[in-house]
Amino acid sequence: MTEIKQNGLVILEKDLPENDKLLVILTERYGKLPVIAKGVKSVKNRHIASCQLFSYASFGLRKRGNYYYITDSDLIENYYNIRNDIVRLALASYICDVVNDVTQEGNNDDEILRLSLNILYAIANEIKPLNYLKAIFETRLACELGFTPDVSSCSRCGEESSKYLFDIIDGNLLCEKCKNSIIVDTNDIFMERGLNKPVYIVSSSVVKAIEYVCTAKQERILSFIIDELDWLDFCSIAEKFLLNHLERGFYSLDFYKTLIS
Repeated sequence: MTEIKQNGLVILEKDLPENDKLLVILTERYGKLPVIAKGVKSVKNRHIASCQLFSYASFGLRKRGNYYYITDSDLIENYYNIRNDIVRLALASYICDVVNDVTQEGNNDDEILRLSLNILYAIANEIKPLNYLKAIFETRLACELGFTPDVSSCSRCGEESSKYLFDIIDGNLLCEKCKNSIIVDTNDIFMERGLNKPVYIVSSSVVKAIEYVCTAKQERILSFIIDELDWLDFCSIAEKFLLNHLERGFYSLDFYKTLIS
């Protein structure tokens, strides 16, 4: 019978009969783990605070069969303010849904865990506008998953420009000059008329924002400023770039959008 002690974030909870819950906990060392939390729906249970969605805690876990069972817990952070606002709750739920989708049991997903904790803290404490935090999460997560976009310069000529086309599929840049020069080159990354792949016209400021989020240290990813118009482009591109590579959508994202529309 395997016993472990790990810090972890509850990214999914489902009710079970008899006051039990099924949890998915993203841990520092072992990736996400399926956990049965016995009796935690009872207000008298000592693990109740640690076994809520968004709770970050130190867990003692014992494996039996296909599941782990909680033997001990010590709450570290519950991001309580997230639950006080339905929009923040919806965005945090989307964050956890995505993290649950991209992580696996047995993988060391420490960087994804740190990213999730940083963004949840920022959501709970309203450090930045919510869409801004969402875009930062999506951009950095794509990098952690190996989908880092190449935004250093034009992918064809290598020159920098004040305006680019950004390819959502390949994550490449193309300057206006090069785009015009290959308008009928169907073998290049942008096919005939440049319309056969989803592309966005982006300013150099948006490109710098993407590059910053991809390369900054985790504790610094929120520390940049971008103009409002560029910020809107950055948010739109970040979502489409990540979802394109995950090849799926999320109901929690759809719900979040209905709240802010």
